[in-house]
This record gives sequence, C-alpha cells and structure tokens, in this order.
Amino acid sequence: MTNMPVYMHFLYSTLATIGFSIYFNVPKSALIPSGLTGGIGWSLYYILINSTNNDILSNFLAAIVVAWISEILARKLKHPAILFVIPGIIPLVPGLGMYNTMLYLVQSNYELAISKGANVLFVGGAISLGVLVVTSLSRTFNLVSLAKIHSNKISK
Repeated sequence: MTNMPVYMHFLYSTLATIGFSIYFNVPKSALIPSGLTGGIGWSLYYILINSTNNDILSNFLAAIVVAWISEILARKLKHPAILFVIPGIIPLVPGLGMYNTMLYLVQSNYELAISKGANVLFVGGAISLGVLVVTSLSRTFNLVSLAKIHSNKISK
C-alpha cells in the first residue's frame, strides 16, 4: 500500500470512480456523487486497513458505507441505487490479489496461489455481503413504511 495522505487516496479513488461511472453510462447529473461514493469507500477502507490490518473486515465495512451512501443518494437524486453502488465498490475490488493469484499459478507456486486466491474470495464475499445487508435493510424499511402509510389510510 502506498504511503500517501488520506486526502490523496480520496482524490484518486474519486477520479477513478468517476471514470468507471462514465464507462458504465451513469447520467451526467450522477457522476460527481457516484465518484464521491467511491472516494469515501476507498478512504474508509484505507483508514481501516491501516488501523486493523484485517482485509476482510475493512472491505466489509467500506462496502456497507458505500451501499448506505448509495441508497441515500438514490432517494435524493431519484436514480437507481445501482448507479452509485457498482462504481462505488470498484476501488474495493481486489484486482491485485486476483493478479497475484494468477501469477503464482503460472509460476507453479500453488501454496501461495491457494492462499492468495482464498483471501480474494473472502474479500469478494465481504464486499457483496456488505452491499446485500444494506440493500436488504433498506428495502425492508421501505416496505414497513409503505405498510404503515397504507394502514393509516384505511383506518381514516
């Protein structure tokens, strides 16, 4: 991991997320919020990995924050949450770990390949679980809110 200040990590990950947002055809009005989502997620991951040294926990918590911010932005900007979630988690995807796994396999270093590959799988699972938890809670909260509104209309 590079030894840059956190604000530089935030800036570069925001720019990278905006680039992926353009690649994914995110509307222009959502480019900056989408980039900020990725910047916040990566900055949180960077802070957590430096303080806990736990890759899986850091990715899980960062994915929760990215998904939570995406749900808020979706309601405020009236866009689907997926426009913010997918580009927002791109900086968290363990691309270097996947590359190293393949490199170890090509070099016939199977012990390192299995170790790194298992870590990559757990990190990917942590990211998807973080997004899944927040999305499920958000949908449940919305259903409960709609049920309350509907029951209030019937009782009047």
